[in-house]
Formats: sequence, structure tokens, C-alpha cells
Amino acid sequence: MKEIDQKINSLPLIKSHPKTLQSIFGQSNLLPMWVADMEFEVAKPIQEALINRISCSGFAYEYKPDSFYQAQKRWYKKQYAIDLVKEQTLYSPSITTTISLVLENFTKENNGIIIQPPVFMEFKDIIHKTKRRIVKNPLKLIGKHYQMDYEDLREKAKDKNNKILILCNPHNPVGRVWSKKELKQVVQICLDHDVLLISDEIHKDIILYDHQFCSILNFTDQFEQFVICNSEAKTFNLCGISDSLAIIPNDAIRKNILQSFNRYNLGRTNILTTVALEAAYNNGRDWLVDLIQIIENNIQIINEELKNNSSKIKLIPPEGTYQVWLDFRELFSDSKQMFESVTKNSQVALNAGHWFGREGALFMRMNIATSDKKVREAIQGVIESVK
Repeated sequence: MKEIDQKINSLPLIKSHPKTLQSIFGQSNLLPMWVADMEFEVAKPIQEALINRISCSGFAYEYKPDSFYQAQKRWYKKQYAIDLVKEQTLYSPSITTTISLVLENFTKENNGIIIQPPVFMEFKDIIHKTKRRIVKNPLKLIGKHYQMDYEDLREKAKDKNNKILILCNPHNPVGRVWSKKELKQVVQICLDHDVLLISDEIHKDIILYDHQFCSILNFTDQFEQFVICNSEAKTFNLCGISDSLAIIPNDAIRKNILQSFNRYNLGRTNILTTVALEAAYNNGRDWLVDLIQIIENNIQIINEELKNNSSKIKLIPPEGTYQVWLDFRELFSDSKQMFESVTKNSQVALNAGHWFGREGALFMRMNIATSDKKVREAIQGVIESVK
């Protein structure tokens, strides 16, 4: 069993900050199961590599060594059967930084940016901050399975004012891992209507059960109008120190983004990030396999508790990520009432579904990258809160 970080309660974490909890949830003493980071100790090889680097005592300006690129290339080849080309990659402080620059460089104010809600809430924030217009291509929930609405996407893509589609794969929060067949339809629509595709693939390593991750990079033989946004921050619990990677096969698009990176001096990344990631690429595989087994076990715990308590809360079966999407539609008709009632009565802090768009109303997201004990405690509290 993976070890929980015993020092976690002493860390200044956003998810457990009393003022943050009070401002968002109306209470400060809650079990925090909302922010998408883990409570497990970072893999020992990463810890050891960081300690060794810190012991060198000097932190001058550095470049990424060849050993880093070689380790990264091996990881992408083994994990995703992708031949990563060093010259096609750019490094950025965060995925949201890259997305913001792409929107600013390839669209104008009030141009439409297509998103697929319920989806990662920061997509909406980026669009608003760059003064672009949100265009919704909502996912369809058929039973317990989310699907893309290709007919609606095609209609939205036909509008010449809608310039970019932001894809989330694996999808946060609903947990879909889009198949190659599904992605092929998306690529074809973007190709037919000259829509630039941004693919956020940050959860690509947390793939559950027998599902298979497919990157948009698999379509470069027919399509190059895309920017892949990647990071191993979620994979190895490095959100506080990790940077991100933009993979851009198209020379013109990459040159355009690189000019902005240079203008704002965004290409320089943290020394310790490089050390941590190289160690993760070389020696993090066993840790990741262990993590996925724990996530699958935690999902089973939630299923068992819901079944044993004959709960009307439904779990949307996740295919990827370490979040689960809980359906409260049989219990509530008002999203605000659901959020306040569940929070107050369960003493558990979950993401309200409507934060991801109105399409997520009457759902809640739970982060299960923690101990089985805490997951059981949380889901029991949530079940009891609606009895």
C-alpha cells in the first residue's frame, strides 16, 4: 500500500486552508476531497534525486541535460508509443499559461472558443480573461456513460468565428478516456472547418482498468493544427514544482508560440523540476502502477458503500483520472441546495458540479487520491448526509 504523506497536515495546502474552506464552503473544519492533488508520498527515487541535487548547494542557471530528454523520450515511447521529437516541444510554467497564449495569438477578442462541459473550470476562466467567447459543445450523458455530441460540434465548428476547440483527454471531471475512434471524429471536424485543436492531456497516465489512452499526436499523419498540453504533475504528485510541456508538430504554430514564450521569458524552467521529472521518467513506473491499483480499489470502496446503503447517489464509472463524478439527480432538484446540504451534513468538501458548467449541476466531484480509510470515511459521510 502506498504511504500517505504523514507531514501533510503541517503543509500550507490550498485545499485545507481554513480561510479558503470558509470562503468556498462556509465552514473551515471539513475533510478536503476537492483539489486535484494527491496525499501520497512522492516516489522514493524522486525524493532521493531531489535530496542529492539539493546537497550540491549551488543553484545557478542551468539547461536541461541530454539525459533528461533521453529519459523523457523513453517514457513517451513506452507509455504512449509516441516518438517525442525534442525540436517540437516547448516548456511552459503551466498548461493554462500555454492555453492563454494560444488563444491570444490565434484568435481575436470575441472569437468563439469551443469547450465540452461539464469540464475543467479553468478553461472558462481563461476564455473570460482573454476576452474571448465561450461556445459550448456539451457532453451527452447516456445512462452512466458520457459521449461527445459530434453533430453539435460540427455545427459549432462551421461558424467561422469559432476558432479553437479545447479538448480534455482524459476528461476532467467525468473521467472519460476518449477512444481513438472518438478522437478521429473530432480531428476530422477540426480539419474540415479549420479549427485549431488544443488537447489538455495532463491526466494521461492515470488510466484505469482496461482502457487505453490515445493522444492527438497519433493523428499527425493527417492533421497538424493542434497544440498538445502535457505535464507529469498529476502523474507523480508534483503540482507544486512541475512545469508543463507543449508539443507542437506544426512549424508555423510552434514558431508563433515560441516568440511569445521568448517575449515573456517563459521558457526557463525550475532546476528541481528537471531533476524530479528525470527521476520519475527513469524510475517512477512501479510507483505509478501501484497508484493506479489504489485508485481502482478506492473506486470499488465507493461502489460497495453506495450499494450496501442502497443509496440513490450514483457513481459515473471513471475510465481515467483520480477523481470520481457522483450523480445526485435522484435526490435534489436544486444545485445550490445540494451543495450546501451535502457539505453541511457530511463535513466533506467536494467540488460542486456546477463549477464545471451548468451541465454539471446536481453532480459533485470527489478526489480519491488518498488512503482507503479516508475514502471510506468520506463516502459514508456523503451517503449519510442525504438520508
